[in-house]
Amino acid sequence: MRSPMLIGWLADLGLGDRLEVGGKGGSLGELQRAGIAVPPGFVVKTAAFERFVYGLERELAVRERVQSLNAADVAGMTVLSKELRARFAAAPLPADVAEAIATAHATLVGATAQLAGGAAQPAVAVRSSATAEDGRDASFAGMQDTFLWVKNLSQTQDLVRSCWGSLYSVESISYRRRRGFVERDVSMAVVVQIMVDARSAGVMFTRSPVTGDRSVMAIEGSWGLGSAVVGAEVTPDRWVVGKITG
Repeated sequence: MRSPMLIGWLADLGLGDRLEVGGKGGSLGELQRAGIAVPPGFVVKTAAFERFVYGLERELAVRERVQSLNAADVAGMTVLSKELRARFAAAPLPADVAEAIATAHATLVGATAQLAGGAAQPAVAVRSSATAEDGRDASFAGMQDTFLWVKNLSQTQDLVRSCWGSLYSVESISYRRRRGFVERDVSMAVVVQIMVDARSAGVMFTRSPVTGDRSVMAIEGSWGLGSAVVGAEVTPDRWVVGKITG
């Protein structure tokens, strides 16, 4: 049984659900509803993150301590980030959250294996989806964690907590403090999708990321997985395409 409070399926989501499923979850759902070939998946909603953080804060504050940091205090951010990420890694998932993830994971990989003719259980990607990312005035691209080729439920559940904890990376904390974000307004969902063994992959911008020119599209791509491009692990091929002339 799917929990409507804790789990959402990409096919049912859109940008209007950003507060529950984060920027990435909402965008992927919007693309799927538009007929784009998005790998199937589900989202562990922000309600699960909030429940987890509430349990941590019963012992020791999380958000209040981040909010109190000076935007220039990199040393303080580093110490607090290390502590918070260790707490996220060590604390168990609430029982209902663990059960909701287990049920959704079984449904996802079971349906995919059946479509593939009963092949071995497919791997998944576990992807951070913060509520503040991919917004009009801010972008958290690359600041939170994504994990590829996750092969079983136990790893998936552990890495959901790792994605949650990555909201408190030094880079993410620093970005929020410099931009003046209110910590209680920032939350984290996690996208779990079937893994695609890509021959090539990349990123497309619907206007120039350098000049803002709306008459062109900028495309960067490379052989293999897109994470190599996004993570600046390779120098990608690059094309600038005129929308009018092609």
